[in-house]
Amino acid sequence: MSITVEAPTPAPDDDDHSPTPSLDEQVQADLIRYTELIAAQDRLIARAQARRIEHLVDMQDWSEQPQVASRLHGNPENIRLADHNAATMTADQARAAAHNRWDDHDVARRTIVSETACLTRVAERTIDRQLDEARNLCGFAPATFEAFAAGQISYRHATTLLDQLRSLPTDHQAGFEERILPEAKRLPVGRFRDKARRLRERLHPESIVTRTTNALAERHTRWEAAPDGMGWLHWYGTAHDTKAAYTRINTMAAKLKKLGDPSSESAPEAGNSDVHEEQNKRTLDQLRADITRALLLDGITPDGMGAGIRGTVMITVPVLTLLGLDEEPAALEGYGPISPEMARQIAGHAPSFTRLLTHPETGVVLSLGKTQHKNTTAMKKWLRVRDETCRFPGCSRPAVTSDIDHTHDWADGGTTDCDNLAHLCEPHHRLKHLTHWRVTQQPGGILLWTSPGKRSYRTDPANPMGPPRPHAPVVGPKSRKRPPEDSYLMPPRHRSTRTPTPPVPDDPPF
Repeated sequence: MSITVEAPTPAPDDDDHSPTPSLDEQVQADLIRYTELIAAQDRLIARAQARRIEHLVDMQDWSEQPQVASRLHGNPENIRLADHNAATMTADQARAAAHNRWDDHDVARRTIVSETACLTRVAERTIDRQLDEARNLCGFAPATFEAFAAGQISYRHATTLLDQLRSLPTDHQAGFEERILPEAKRLPVGRFRDKARRLRERLHPESIVTRTTNALAERHTRWEAAPDGMGWLHWYGTAHDTKAAYTRINTMAAKLKKLGDPSSESAPEAGNSDVHEEQNKRTLDQLRADITRALLLDGITPDGMGAGIRGTVMITVPVLTLLGLDEEPAALEGYGPISPEMARQIAGHAPSFTRLLTHPETGVVLSLGKTQHKNTTAMKKWLRVRDETCRFPGCSRPAVTSDIDHTHDWADGGTTDCDNLAHLCEPHHRLKHLTHWRVTQQPGGILLWTSPGKRSYRTDPANPMGPPRPHAPVVGPKSRKRPPEDSYLMPPRHRSTRTPTPPVPDDPPF
């Protein structure tokens, strides 16, 4: 809420004959004033971000000092013992021990990244990228950093210029920065990005064939969660492959649109014809999305790869929702709530189910299947349902691709129980063993982390789980042992004679 302070009314001056501004002039003056205030704040933000970049560089320089980096490393003696005893470890622990090869520089880097990310509640990948950007801005683009620190360009302008500059050879970077920096001061980010890319293509001394070959090594596909039960699938590949794929999908969608959507030919339900017709009139965007889904989920590669292979997901559906008696949302592993209708559609094609017993009021999971804790496979499934993701603060890597780690190290006497196990992705598994991060586990799967900076963080399981069922008592064959007094060295005991019970008459009087 802003507070307006009115200036005192000036005393009348008989010599002042300035005309009263018109309404149009007053509106124009207010427009200038408001936009100047916003621009001034943008310049302040840019200066603050420039100071933050300087602090990031200073932190990197500090962590790379030998006397600092060596003290950020975990206990080397424990690491050597873990390597020596790797033969007696489980598969997960042996793999973690095999990764105990971080040098002091790597440990220092992971320490400052994780500490900063947890403190600022930002993804570690973002902090890692910002550290690189800070180093490159100060080291390779000093003129750009000065313009940014003065508030002449935004952070997005600076990083856009830096992305294009880093792909050039060192002896061409200064000339590129000199020619493109004036454009950053006058163009919006979108147009500046296009102009910088075109200039970079002209100035690059290597052929486009060589650059395409190098860029091809960076191809990847990744998934990103979106609100309302949706998600993004990103594919980074060659321009001709991605364009050809989109053209194929678009052509198929346009043909379906022209010939008529086959889904609209199904018979509408009684009383819902208008709703059914509206739902089946798919737009081109919807057709393209449905065609992409069908090709990716059911298609195969030219060499036959993918035949019989289907992606799997774990979904928790309340039984009343599954039966259509309730509309409580289901939960998709690694994502969160999804609509009941979508869950019922998925369950209709599910090849198998696992019974999940929860408390009717608290929702705490009480048991999972009938033989949950009798074998390793069942225990892994139980932990996967409980955790869903890596349990390090802020990490969202799925549990299905993570390691199952002993919170209290197995080599130090930790037990292989659900109360001492939690999922950690491979980088954070190594971070726990090789740095000064420490963790303890409380009942219910709650992890309490302590950072090298002595800050505390808590991570709760995605699905609270009740205590595991106790093991059934082992019943073996009965063994009859003679009491000591029945030894052949002792005289036989006197046993009372047993009088047989008389039989019941055929016509009893009752």
